[in-house]
Amino acid sequence: MAESLKNVYAEAVFQLCCERGIEASAAEELEAVGSIFEDNEEFVKVLRSPLVSFDEKKQLLEKVFGGKVCDTVLDFLCLTVEKGRAGFIPQICEEYKQLWYKKQGILEVDVVTAMPMSSELSEKLKQKLEKTLDKKVIMKQSVDSTLIGGIIVRYEGAELDSSVRGRLDKLRSMIDGTIV
Repeated sequence: MAESLKNVYAEAVFQLCCERGIEASAAEELEAVGSIFEDNEEFVKVLRSPLVSFDEKKQLLEKVFGGKVCDTVLDFLCLTVEKGRAGFIPQICEEYKQLWYKKQGILEVDVVTAMPMSSELSEKLKQKLEKTLDKKVIMKQSVDSTLIGGIIVRYEGAELDSSVRGRLDKLRSMIDGTIV
């Protein structure tokens, strides 16, 4: 249910923002909104509380976000809270970002290495990925020393594992399959 819910809400607000020509600014605003909701559990609890009237919740949203986000985003927040979906706002905001990225031909790629990459190597990898995937790439880098060496690249549910640990795991599976 949560998966389809976030998709429906994100698609609706994305369509509305596209019709109004504000999808780029709304993407930035919703990214900030999503972070605020993720980082402030008490704020979300108040917005989900049945003891607080919707008018009070709306006033709170207007106080926190009024003048900082466009009317469309504020209306979206009010509607989402009115429907009892405040707890889903971070996921909806993330889904909106993915819709925006798709429209712009942008792909988020997670890159995991055994040690930090130099900026030169990172830029070369980014250029290679952009050429191979034919999209603008936003690379998120992380380090996992258990890889021993090599690299893992993840995007759109795909994983390319060229790590030493990955190769050792494959070798172990082949050996286990042979012995059994």
